[in-house]
Amino acid sequence: MEVIYQTGGVRKVVNPALLVIACDPRALEPVMDYTPHERALLDSLQNFTFYTTCLRVYPRTAQERVVILAPDIVESQTGLVQGYRNETAKQWGLPVANAAATNVVTTYQMVGVGGPSDPATLAAQRDAFLDSPPSWWPFQPGRYEIVQVDEDQDGDIHPAVNPLATPYFDQFTFDALAAGAPWRWLDLQGENDTVYVHASTCFESVLHCWSYLNILLGAKPELLSAAKDSAIVVIGAGVSGLLFAQRFIDAGYRNVTLLEQTNRFAGKTHSLQVPDQGGTSIAELGTCYLSPAYDDMVQALSEFTVGNARIPVAHGTGRGIVVGDTVMSFGDYGLMVACQYLGYGWPCSQADQDLAYLELVKAAGIYVALRFEIFGTVDGVMPVSRPAGDPYGIFSKTFAQYLDDNGMGALTGYLIYAYQVQGYGDLDKIPAYYGLVWVTPDMAWPFGETSGVTAWAKGWEDVWDQMVAKRRLNIQLNTEVIAIRR
Repeated sequence: MEVIYQTGGVRKVVNPALLVIACDPRALEPVMDYTPHERALLDSLQNFTFYTTCLRVYPRTAQERVVILAPDIVESQTGLVQGYRNETAKQWGLPVANAAATNVVTTYQMVGVGGPSDPATLAAQRDAFLDSPPSWWPFQPGRYEIVQVDEDQDGDIHPAVNPLATPYFDQFTFDALAAGAPWRWLDLQGENDTVYVHASTCFESVLHCWSYLNILLGAKPELLSAAKDSAIVVIGAGVSGLLFAQRFIDAGYRNVTLLEQTNRFAGKTHSLQVPDQGGTSIAELGTCYLSPAYDDMVQALSEFTVGNARIPVAHGTGRGIVVGDTVMSFGDYGLMVACQYLGYGWPCSQADQDLAYLELVKAAGIYVALRFEIFGTVDGVMPVSRPAGDPYGIFSKTFAQYLDDNGMGALTGYLIYAYQVQGYGDLDKIPAYYGLVWVTPDMAWPFGETSGVTAWAKGWEDVWDQMVAKRRLNIQLNTEVIAIRR
């Protein structure tokens, strides 16, 4: 194995015992030859594009929500502004946000597979929205500033990225899933002394990257059999690369080097520290939320979360869903969709709402039971072994079809919020498998007025800052990989 790279104007050659691909493998195509099996998997991947902007805006009406999302715009995936999170309200509360002269907000835009995702187009769509916003935008039209702040990573201070345009949610096609693509990746791990840990192997979130490492090292213990002074090269210092390096250093490996193309580590994590209300508000442009499903991971990484508390985000009515010209609470929206699905219409009588609630409880029970039957676990990670055949059509049906065909259609409104508006694809288009991976049993419960969604008070980037400092990770920034010969 030979890896040739250049950093700081110096060309270097290293012969690692293990090569770890923690960036999108497709980015290395010009410098690395893939085997036919690897090539087939890469060719069946596709992704969305996420575009976020942190803005300083000026309130015009009283706000009742911390987060507002528009499912119809999310579904179109054409890059239009689909909602926002009020970082001032998240950090200081809605009363403070309403009384303030300015608020800090983060807007979301999403582009589907193959859509126009160049930053200039997305910026123009954002500006058009801000200059002539819909009624649900509670801030003054045409009055805003794009926030510019510095980022401090391990003592290196540089301008923070804002806006952020990034590939998002690498996913396999229906055919590739039916052929077992995620488990074919797992089978290939370690061949040619190469390991793939990028989110494309499992799912998008930090939790899934961490969980996949557990699966990988459990299924391939031989990856930890090399001598402890063996060179290990990790390409990509994003979340998955940092997690892998930390895991191997904790296992006793002393020669782990991360090669990062950009001038910063942490990948899609961008926690802007914005002066606000006499203090600092954290604006997450990438990695943002946690849920109860993260608890085991948070405990495992507790050494790196010192002084960084989990704070609630938009519980209960603080989560708004745009319906036409109005904004509904998350709970009311889910109930409305259930009543419409069951033929009761909306608005409807209290008796019909009670019947809808009973149907929702039944549907949630079916969801949990089927998911456990298929996956064999209640956590939010891909099963270690591929489910035999195509149980209940999880590889061949859309998530919406799967719900309808198995008596769970009443859950659609709640799952539009839990899945679709998080950027993981339209329920009517995405394979059911991905919905099942993301929507764990606790998320399927339809009465979410006391949601467990939280965020880090100091941001996700603080977690990675602590990890880099405490493990003294050897990260080579601004690095160009010239050639990889396996």
